[in-house]
Amino acid sequence: MKKFFIIGMTAVFFNPILYSQELQSVDGNFTVIDKCGFSSDSETGLNSVDNWGYGYDSLLVELNIWRQNSFVKIDSIGLSVQGRPLWQLTISSDPYNISGKRTVYIHARTHPQETEGFYVTREIVKILLSNTAFAQNVRENCVFYIVPMYNPDGVELGYPRRNANNVDLESNWFTFPNQPEVAALKARFAELMSSSNPIEVELNMHSSSLCKRYFVYHDSAGTSPQFAMMQQDFIEGIRLYFPNGIEPWNYYVSWTSGNPMKYPESWFWFYHGESVMALTYEDMYQCSGTGNFDITANAILQGVMDYMNIPTSVDYKNEFVSKNFILEQNYPNPFNPTTKIRFTIPALTPSLSQRERVILKVYDILGNEVATLVNEEKEPGYYEVEFNAEQLSSGIYFYRLQSGNPSTGSGQSYIQTKKMILLR
Repeated sequence: MKKFFIIGMTAVFFNPILYSQELQSVDGNFTVIDKCGFSSDSETGLNSVDNWGYGYDSLLVELNIWRQNSFVKIDSIGLSVQGRPLWQLTISSDPYNISGKRTVYIHARTHPQETEGFYVTREIVKILLSNTAFAQNVRENCVFYIVPMYNPDGVELGYPRRNANNVDLESNWFTFPNQPEVAALKARFAELMSSSNPIEVELNMHSSSLCKRYFVYHDSAGTSPQFAMMQQDFIEGIRLYFPNGIEPWNYYVSWTSGNPMKYPESWFWFYHGESVMALTYEDMYQCSGTGNFDITANAILQGVMDYMNIPTSVDYKNEFVSKNFILEQNYPNPFNPTTKIRFTIPALTPSLSQRERVILKVYDILGNEVATLVNEEKEPGYYEVEFNAEQLSSGIYFYRLQSGNPSTGSGQSYIQTKKMILLR
């Protein structure tokens, strides 16, 4: 049987044999696209300008700075095609004794041109090596392994997306023989997965020409229903700390026709299934909104800690409170029988002590109120509530957020309504 998808208003018959790339859903629209948003000819369409602002020599300078910190150990996991070491940072309270620590792995700069993903990674390193209470707590509980430049040859040769052998390392994981860089990282992953401290979270840091910050979500068709929900919780948990900066979990949906068997995440799913949260993160590639790498790094670290159920002594959420009210789309949607709704109350003054009356209600399609989820004064910040529709029938419902400050007669008036679907 042929499969077909709707692209815009056109029915397109899809034969998977004809395409080396699967159909992806980007913001609800299916298309054949590289997950970084670049066309297949981008390798010849871009030129390196000083290694896109950060070369191998730049990394060597920072490695010499980082290794002076007692919380980091630096070594190599292997060599590139041209013999450059693939440097790995081990960050923990005692990087020479990581017994009993929870493991997170991060690698960046697979595609040399995508420096923004690396800049987020560098901010993660800065936070982990800092003396903040948050960093101390993370180091006490976890060990972070970070490969900041996975494709040094491509960086130095000016190849936007490939290594010295003109191979895209991102899609080389099930091609034999593997490229030296892939073989080295795969061996390191296998070593850690067979250790007493297996990897729990693995982040593959990239940058996208789509000019959005997002995680590449893997559909249940290529994973499992349980892992699909785990991904949603993971991504939305990170977004909680940067809701107006990182896209919702369903912005970029991949693996709609199964595991493509070529990416690092493909390898993790094939061999380790639900035990590893392995995802690609895409930052903005040379866009007008590029930046906020520190905020993004904070969000990722805090979200990872929440996902791993590691309590932290510092909450970054209110440090980056939006200046606007935000009512987010519920997730999951459709749902059965529970779903989560998140909203942001802005800081209207420099002080976070101002409180706003917030009312969040649910209505059926006829406008009848079926539930009041929130009706109280709240301080600026990010909030999440759960809606349980166990007693309701399938159908379309609406949730409305209304704000005001009845105690003073001031405050910012705000009303917004969104639709959700209960599907049994």
